[in-house]
Parts: sequence; structure tokens; C-alpha cells
Amino acid sequence: MRVLIKTSDALDHFKNASRLAEEIGITPQAINQWGEYIPDPSVGKIMAVIPGISYKIVRGVPTPSRLTA
Repeated sequence: MRVLIKTSDALDHFKNASRLAEEIGITPQAINQWGEYIPDPSVGKIMAVIPGISYKIVRGVPTPSRLTA
């Protein structure tokens, strides 16, 4: 099971990558490398700083850690 949050939704909330990065403790360069969806390690941080952000739960999709095992 994975929780998917669109990168654009988080960026819209904070207006730019620098503000979002500062809020969750990573670099703006890391955010600029995100694809359409926020990577799993940052999902919990995003949900903590943006209560009510829209997300989708997808079942049966392996997480990246299970893909490399």
C-alpha cells in the first residue's frame, strides 16, 4: 500500500520549493528532483505540515524499498 501525494499540490500550498524544503527539512534541489508524486520518505512530513492535503491510497503497488530487496 502506498500513499500518493502530488508534488504540485504541496508546491501550490507553499508557493515555491524553497519554502517547502525549509518546512520539511530538505533542500530545494531534492524537491526539484521529485517526479509527479512525492517520494515515500517525505510523504509523512508533508502530511504533518499540510493537514488536509489531498492524497490517494493505492493498494498492491510495491514501495521502492520492496522493489530493491
